Amino acid sequence: MVVVLFSCKKWTDPAAVNDPRLTNPYCNDPNAVNYNWGFPGRPDDSLCFYPVDLFRGTYIYQDSIFLIDGTYVFTRLDTLHLYALSQTKLAVLGFCPIGDTMHLTAGPTYIATVDTTLGDSTFVNRGQLLCRIQDTVSGTITKDRIDTTLLHISLQVVSDTGITVHSGTGIKQ
Repeated sequence: MVVVLFSCKKWTDPAAVNDPRLTNPYCNDPNAVNYNWGFPGRPDDSLCFYPVDLFRGTYIYQDSIFLIDGTYVFTRLDTLHLYALSQTKLAVLGFCPIGDTMHLTAGPTYIATVDTTLGDSTFVNRGQLLCRIQDTVSGTITKDRIDTTLLHISLQVVSDTGITVHSGTGIKQ
């Protein structure tokens, strides 16, 4: 009988121990790219950087355009401006000559994906409106992990005139 009553006693956590050896600061925000880098240590969220911080800035983008079958069409230079809308959402200006904005979602994996704003799983050309009402875009922008000044851009544009692939590199200015 005594054993049964003792086993019903509610658990209480022991007091925290302050270990003087744990002095290394680390980011403790799971939304950050550098979450838990440097753990164990002491949490310091002022060290955190977020997915959009990887991409933000102005880039000179060399855009090589191909038909879907791989036929080269032409190359052009664009100035792209990437700016943060939140910790994970970003906008791109400069891809279209009329100033339209392309919206992307950035993740801690150094990849930003074009948001799908048109269509659902039954829609053939899912994507986001681009430069004209007839154009939808889908694809990714990847931040180079070795050369932090580079973006690798791979987009597919579906329009009334066909499908084109935009592939190139952006260099941070």
